[in-house]
Amino acid sequence: MSGVTPLEIVERAVTVLRNINAFDGVTVSELAKLSDVPRAAVNRYLVTWVNLGYVARDEVTRKYTVTPSVLQFSSGAQRDDWVTTHVRPHLIETCKEIGWPLSLSTIRNSRLNILESTDPESPMIIYPMREHLVLPLVGRSAGHVLLAYKAKEVRAVILKSVLAADPYIFSRAKLNNDKFESVIRETRAQGFAITKVLGVNWATLSVPLKINGNVDFALSNRFHPTATALEDATDRFLEPLKACAQIIADALKSIRHA
Repeated sequence: MSGVTPLEIVERAVTVLRNINAFDGVTVSELAKLSDVPRAAVNRYLVTWVNLGYVARDEVTRKYTVTPSVLQFSSGAQRDDWVTTHVRPHLIETCKEIGWPLSLSTIRNSRLNILESTDPESPMIIYPMREHLVLPLVGRSAGHVLLAYKAKEVRAVILKSVLAADPYIFSRAKLNNDKFESVIRETRAQGFAITKVLGVNWATLSVPLKINGNVDFALSNRFHPTATALEDATDRFLEPLKACAQIIADALKSIRHA
């Protein structure tokens, strides 16, 4: 750390922690590249945060995630009352019908924020998704749905912010600008997105929640593609997912006008 000022050390640490929070599991090498911080320094931060209980390491994948202790620092980590009251019961009901868990997500700070999920209620999930998860917008079906329904100018601004924070997001999702725009057009045309998440054994099927012509939320169904092929998932889950999205959209429309 020779030649690095105390302020720069703090800035590096915050950058690394922010990147851990941005992904559902990230390796030391990925953190070093994303944060532009030497691997040795990243390792020192991780050892400290794991000992303090702010970061957890998966012994199988060797990837790091933040713990609820870190999320307590964020006001955005508080569950919205309207989600618990008007959304969760419908998610649970549809989860019982199809087995696999559902989640509601939105865009906050140019990232995909999971507001609610039924992982605890699903009999299919071995490793539940942690609460208040923050994910990249690109490479996730919910992110593609939410971006597909934004005005072109708004989408361009969001993607500019996304790329500024994570220049490698397209390459990790095995996409380029042209391929991504094609995905966005296809998503808008068919009214849903289905994506196999690279590097992990899960996929998601997502549909928009349309409220007065606006799409600020996406409803997703997460499943293991080794258990249910993507084609079968669309046939089995799309209609129940759309029906649930419509019920939730109607509920949210009524409380917003109340």
